[in-house]
Amino acid sequence: MINGNHCWNQEMINDLTIRTFNNREYSSFDHLKRSMYQTIKENAEQMPDKIGIVDSNEKPYTYKDLLELTDRMSAYLVKHYQVQKGTHIGLLLFNSIEFIVSFLSAQKLGAVIVPFPTKYKEPAIDSLIEKSDCDILIADEKYKAWMEKHEIQGKPVLIFGDRTIKDLPAYDIDTVDSGTLEDHAVIMFTSGTTSFSKGVVIKNFNLQHAVTAYQKLLRLDETDSTVLSIPIYNITGLAATLCLFLQCKGTIYLHKFFDADRLLTNIEQYQVTFYHASPTIFALLLEKQKQYPELPSLQMLGCGSGNMPGEMIAELKNWMPNMSFRTIYGLSETTSPATIFPSDASQSKYVGSSGLPIPGLCIKVVDEDGQEVKQGTIGEICLKGTNVIEEYYKLDTGLITDDKWLLTGDLGYVNEDGYLYIVDRKKDMINRGGEKVFSYDIENEIRKIEGVHEVAVVGKKDSKYGEVPIAVLSVKEGSHVDEPFIRFFLKDRLAKYEIPAKFYFVEEVDKTENGKIDKKAIRERFGRN
Repeated sequence: MINGNHCWNQEMINDLTIRTFNNREYSSFDHLKRSMYQTIKENAEQMPDKIGIVDSNEKPYTYKDLLELTDRMSAYLVKHYQVQKGTHIGLLLFNSIEFIVSFLSAQKLGAVIVPFPTKYKEPAIDSLIEKSDCDILIADEKYKAWMEKHEIQGKPVLIFGDRTIKDLPAYDIDTVDSGTLEDHAVIMFTSGTTSFSKGVVIKNFNLQHAVTAYQKLLRLDETDSTVLSIPIYNITGLAATLCLFLQCKGTIYLHKFFDADRLLTNIEQYQVTFYHASPTIFALLLEKQKQYPELPSLQMLGCGSGNMPGEMIAELKNWMPNMSFRTIYGLSETTSPATIFPSDASQSKYVGSSGLPIPGLCIKVVDEDGQEVKQGTIGEICLKGTNVIEEYYKLDTGLITDDKWLLTGDLGYVNEDGYLYIVDRKKDMINRGGEKVFSYDIENEIRKIEGVHEVAVVGKKDSKYGEVPIAVLSVKEGSHVDEPFIRFFLKDRLAKYEIPAKFYFVEEVDKTENGKIDKKAIRERFGRN
C-alpha cells in the first residue's frame, strides 16, 4: 500500500491532521472551509473587487458580485421553492453564471446539486431526474419543453434564458449559511448507459479536501487564471477548475462550449496561466499550434480523463516551453484527484506515470482474488481516502468494500518510488489466447508515429485465440500513414501477439458524450466485422 502522506515534502503535508467526518476518521487538512459558499464569502471580504468570473459573454463578476448574487438566489430558492438542507436540485444548465450561482446557493443552504449532462437526450435526462429524486429542476430555456411534463407532475421548475440571475426578485430574507463539511454536496452520475450509470455521492469534506490538495500541490494562488471550457457538470469542470480557482481567489474565463480558437485566443488575450483538460482536448489544440505559435503566459497544464501518451506531452512542451505538465489520475468517485504528478512530467524519467497519491489518499494494487500484489506487478487499482466517496446513491454496486476501499476497475502498478502507472481499464484488457494485452501500451506506441492523431485499441472476438487486438485511428490532414508502415514500425517495439490484427482508419475516433474515447462503441462498430 502506498500512503500519499508519505509521498510529499513537509510543506505539502504540514497541516494534515486526523479529523472525524460521519463518525469515521480521515487524514485531512486542518483548515478546510465548510463549503464553497464560505469560500466566496471570505473572498468577497478580503478581495471584493477581484474579478472571479468572466462569463461567456465577456461580462466580469467580482467576488463581491458573486456573493450578492448567491445571497439573492438563496433567498429566492427558500421563498419560492422552500429549498432547505438536503433538497435535491437538478441542474440542466450550460457553463454559465446561472450554473455557478445555483451551485453556490445550494452550498449555502446545505442543499444537493445534481448536474445533468447537457449533451444527453431527453429520455436519458428523464431517467436521471427520476433516479436522483430531484425536488426542483433548474434548466436552460433550450430544455423548457423537456421540463413541462415534470412541472405537470408537480415538480417545480426554474428556467433561465432571457431571464437571468440578475432578474430574480430580491427578498429581504436572511438565509443562514447552514452548509457543513458532512453535508451531501453533489450527486454526479457517471457516464455510460443511463440504466447502468451510478450516482456518485460527494460530500463537502470530499470536495474541500480535493480542492485544497490541488491548490497546495499545484501551488496556485490569486495571481492565476484559467479558462473553463469543459463542461462544469463533470468532476474536472466542477472540482478541478471551478472550485479550485474560487478557492485560490483566481480568475475563471467561462466558455459556454469548447472552441479551440476561442480558447487559445483568450489564453493570449488574458495571459491565462493554467488549463486543465483531457487528452482529446489537447489533441485538438495541437492542431492549432501553427496559428498560435507562442503562449508564454501558460505556466501549467493539467491532464486527466484518459491515457496521455508521452509523445503528446513532448509536443505540448515543444509548443509551450515555459509550461509545466502535470498528469493527473482521478475519477468522479475521488472528487477528481487521486494522483498528481509532482513536477513537470515532460522532463521526468517517470513520464507516462500518473504521479503520486495525494495526501490523505492511499493506493493498493490487488490481484483477481483481492490480495495485494508486489511492487511493480499489474493488478486492479484500489483507492481509499478523504476525497474518496463512501457510497453511491441508493445503489450497492459492490465497488466499495466494507472498509471503504474503492475498486476502480483500472489496471496498473506502482513503482519503487510510489509513482502510479495505468495500463488499461479492466474491461478493456484483451486476452489473446491466454496472453494479457494492454491497450494503452499499444496505443502509446502507435501514437509515436508522426501523423497519427488519435488511436484506440480494443479486443475483437476470434475463433482461434478467443480475442485479438484491433486498432482504430485517425490521422492528421496530409499524412500518408498506412497499415504496412504501422506494422513495420511496431515490429521491433511490440510483441507479435500485441500487434493489432487489423487497422481501421476513420475521420474521427468514436467519443462518449463527455468527449472521452468510447471503446464500447468502437467494439460494437468494428469488433464484430
